[in-house]
Amino acid sequence: MVDVTASAFGFRVQSSYPLQFLRAGGGAATLHVAPISERPLSLEEPPLVEWASGNGKGDVWARLYRSSHGFQFSTTGGMSCHIDPATRTIGIIDEGEECSWEAGLWGLPALLCFMHSGDFPLHAAAVEIDGGAVLLSAPGRCGKTTLALAFHRHGYRVLSEDLACCRLSDHPVLLPGPTLLRMRPDGLNGDSPIGTRVVLAREDRIYMALNSDRAGTGDPVPIRAIVFLRESPNEVRLEPIRWQDAVPDLWALSFRLPDRPALARCLGQVICLARTVPVWNLYRPIEFASLGPTIAKIVEMCRHT
Repeated sequence: MVDVTASAFGFRVQSSYPLQFLRAGGGAATLHVAPISERPLSLEEPPLVEWASGNGKGDVWARLYRSSHGFQFSTTGGMSCHIDPATRTIGIIDEGEECSWEAGLWGLPALLCFMHSGDFPLHAAAVEIDGGAVLLSAPGRCGKTTLALAFHRHGYRVLSEDLACCRLSDHPVLLPGPTLLRMRPDGLNGDSPIGTRVVLAREDRIYMALNSDRAGTGDPVPIRAIVFLRESPNEVRLEPIRWQDAVPDLWALSFRLPDRPALARCLGQVICLARTVPVWNLYRPIEFASLGPTIAKIVEMCRHT
């Protein structure tokens, strides 16, 4: 069993598998990860949610079903699991590369468990600047992980690469995610950065983990700002957003189950986050040459607000 002092998303993790993307310390409740021997039965009801592959053909790559004790989740990549958020248990059927399904574990399965605990998921990377978390929020393929890795190269701690777990209150905090960094080979700009290790290299994706000396603990970090990543042809600039104007983007980048109570709860959480955390638009060219000026602009914003 993995030591329960290892954590991600505010959970101490107890696992029958040797997980590779956990942080030291942190975590209050225990998340249980264990194998199950048989594939869950096929369900006759339509899925709650389907995700398309983004290849323009409408191919479905993942489905989520409600079951008698939680949810069933499966992907075309070979991951299949049963999720019981009430007991914080994720049962895994291992039919693919271990690293690949562990990356999947830290997506929707973990999200459903921390959502059940009342925490709020946002599609965002996160980095630590002067003791505060800055969320870099955008849809997929907008450069979140590339920018987070650039912050890592400049000596800043990466708290999450794609999914942010926010605990809301008058002073919201981020619960650091796994130490996973997934990059397309061309996004590495030629080398694997110091302070990381390559866990799995595929033709289309490289899976890296932060070394323990750069990962830090899973203890909560105060959320300092939310930055929406926008594209600009030739300049890097930051513009503050009124909280009312931030609500539609936060809603679009959140996750909620498709039922009335879940929708109402999500809207309340979006409004809470928008009203309590400064939100900015960041405009920058999506190219390697803009990464340094982008980091400088965000750091300057943090130190003057």
